[in-house]
Amino acid sequence: MALFGIDGFHTTDACPLNNSKSAKLLLNAEMLNLDKISKKYKINKILGQYHSALEHTFLWIVDAEDPHLIQQFCIESGLASFNAVKIIPLITTQEAIETVKKVNPQ
Repeated sequence: MALFGIDGFHTTDACPLNNSKSAKLLLNAEMLNLDKISKKYKINKILGQYHSALEHTFLWIVDAEDPHLIQQFCIESGLASFNAVKIIPLITTQEAIETVKKVNPQ
């Protein structure tokens, strides 16, 4: 299992609340059927999808095999068409603690 964050934002003008083109993209079949398209890009599971509507930001957590394939997923799903997207490798807090213990043994 490899965890990645898909961190993104859009401008107020590009927000699906204010922009009919973005709204259409958000509501299209690909965006609504993310499970189907995510398997194509070796995303094992979408663990969480969090949005702050008025901040125009989002963070999705995915279990995936390859960040380059996540990039392709963001393009094909339409997510990258009106959002700036950053793909972030993640570890759990426990994994971070174990790394600190190895680097700085007590």
